[in-house]
Amino acid sequence: MEGMEVGQVLLFFSFHYHHKSHSCTLINWFVHDNECDPNTGIWTVQLECDWRGKPTVQVIVLKTIACGAHLLPVYGSTRVSNDFSHHDTLDSFNSFFINHFIDHHTDEFIGSL
Repeated sequence: MEGMEVGQVLLFFSFHYHHKSHSCTLINWFVHDNECDPNTGIWTVQLECDWRGKPTVQVIVLKTIACGAHLLPVYGSTRVSNDFSHHDTLDSFNSFFINHFIDHHTDEFIGSL
């Protein structure tokens, strides 16, 4: 993905240090495969976990975020239950496609990678 990384924003916050404001975010990192999915030609990502199986979190400076990403779940062979809430999507699926067709600018930004 040409050096691009994907993260899930958990929290936006700012703090003041030496009379300067710093805008930051707490994120979960995702890792991507070395190649695009052979069937779709789209990159897939999975939540990055440490050696204990816990998601990798990090504080980053807000202005290091290049653009938003639209993640589509990689559905398995089982049905999604009728009472499934979209709020649980990132916690319920193991892999996601990075949808670079979400808008013209994202397609140019990620599609050309």
